[in-house]
Amino acid sequence: MARFEFGSGIADYVVRPSDGLWGVAPAAVVTFYDAATEGIQYTDLLDATSAPTTQVTADEYGFIPTFSGPDGITGMWADAGGNSRAWIQARNVGDDAVSAGSVRDWLNVKDFGAAGDNVTDDTAAIQAALDACPMGGIVYLPVGAYRTSAPLTIPPAVTLMGTHTNLMTVPNLTDPPNYIKPLASFAGDAVIMLVDELVGGYSTISAEHRILDLMIDGQDLVATVDGLSAKGNIQNVGLRDVTVRQVTGNGIFTGENGGFFPYSWRCHRVMLDNNAGHGAFFQVMTDITMVDCQAIGNFADGFRIANAANSQAMGCRAEWNGNNGFHITGDWATGTGSGGMLFGDCSTDRNGFNGFLVDAVGNAPIQFENIETRRDGRNGGAGGGGYAGFKVDAATVPVLVGLLTCYPGVDDNGTQTNSPQYGVRVEDSTYVGIASGFLHAATAGWSDGGGNGALRRGPNIGERTGTTAAPVDALSEPWVAAGNMEVTGYFVANSGQSNGQWNIFGNAANSLRLGSAGGGIAIAEGANARMGVATLVGGTVTVANTSVTANTRVAHFRQAAGGTLGELSATKVVGTSFTIASDNAADTSVVAWVLFEAA
Repeated sequence: MARFEFGSGIADYVVRPSDGLWGVAPAAVVTFYDAATEGIQYTDLLDATSAPTTQVTADEYGFIPTFSGPDGITGMWADAGGNSRAWIQARNVGDDAVSAGSVRDWLNVKDFGAAGDNVTDDTAAIQAALDACPMGGIVYLPVGAYRTSAPLTIPPAVTLMGTHTNLMTVPNLTDPPNYIKPLASFAGDAVIMLVDELVGGYSTISAEHRILDLMIDGQDLVATVDGLSAKGNIQNVGLRDVTVRQVTGNGIFTGENGGFFPYSWRCHRVMLDNNAGHGAFFQVMTDITMVDCQAIGNFADGFRIANAANSQAMGCRAEWNGNNGFHITGDWATGTGSGGMLFGDCSTDRNGFNGFLVDAVGNAPIQFENIETRRDGRNGGAGGGGYAGFKVDAATVPVLVGLLTCYPGVDDNGTQTNSPQYGVRVEDSTYVGIASGFLHAATAGWSDGGGNGALRRGPNIGERTGTTAAPVDALSEPWVAAGNMEVTGYFVANSGQSNGQWNIFGNAANSLRLGSAGGGIAIAEGANARMGVATLVGGTVTVANTSVTANTRVAHFRQAAGGTLGELSATKVVGTSFTIASDNAADTSVVAWVLFEAA
């Protein structure tokens, strides 16, 4: 018989759903049994020094140290003095059968020589574990700080997994370290690299990589290095509970190799914190899904997305980034293989440039729903600069926005200038429609910069200017709808105005009806007006009016009789005037006139 190894990490606990949550307190005494309840205790154990023992003591983080179980036992029920036990599996089950073709699918990097002590260069040990891991297997990093000097490459269908990720630095929280921390001497393009089958020499397509519960901490880097890099045909990558902080390049970068780009990634709870480049820079990333991802304090854009056809970003945040929060750019193409992207429930705050900037080209619509922007356009503390919570600049992609809000402000300590300058700013773009929202900004909530094709403003958009302490409402703002609107049934408006031409195309004799008794038509009078009155002198009067055309019909009638009445007639001088005359020179009546045009 043979003894098998147990312990060294939380991954050894196999907790059944009926057991609920199960954990071990620091320094807890743990005993082992052959049953979930009652049963016989295993006492024939060996500690890490091969000394006999009947129990083990958890370390300062609540993890069970390495020990050996009884002969031939591959699993036991661990009891830490609580209300339930948890199944613990031997870590090296199958080692004795390797010669028969059995390969472990859960590899602990410490079994390959990794120290995780924040000093030792663990690059070779971690890479050895990754290379040894079968497809579908997991390379596990127990609690520790793992220093590296060169990129780690994850093979296809292999998962790199830690115990947890430090999403943010929290004062007075002493959670156990669990991260990869490159040395100052690090040499390479990225801390972790995913390579395609051309570069990796894989026998299969490069796909199904996973990174879970892990942080990359680049605070000691000197050269420009990305956190995670992927170039070429690399598909279906999953990132969950991953943090990339303080690297000297981009937090995440995806790019081209051999004419191909990565695509169809899933990113859940990814934190991109204070990286020297973009938080995430995705190039031609088709079918990406981002859920609850955050980019904060990155020196360039929080999220720079250069074509992500058929993609979604849900519940994502961009805050305190040096440039734009979200920058949607690049060529999104015009063919059947192209597509747009949906942003839902996303927010920005205090980014240096715009909260959202769309300057992408192509024909695929980009859709935004329930978007909140706040205090963007800080512009180094100066405000202004033409920045907006939501800006569309020289975009040919249709930009469609449902609900959008903008709320201005200054830094948390009350200093610097109120920003952004605009809530929405649109200029030189092909088609932009914003249905509803509340836009409060320093200078103007809504700003049409000109040069736009179709710019549609919905009826339910509120607008304010000034500070949040003393806002000024901009009332009676226009509802701008280019194109046609068709209403079936009755359209009722208690009041209304038009600054453009009305056309009625009904062919009925009563196409324009004033349906209530007492209703009438009122036409403004004055210089060059379409209606007015004049007095005959010597039986004639000439009215100067530059609006007279060759097709103008001059309708005239007697408003008030005077002198000896005669029969009235009219003549025109196009673009200059018209004359109303009586056939009796003694006619001094006041005449009225209305000018009509042929449709």
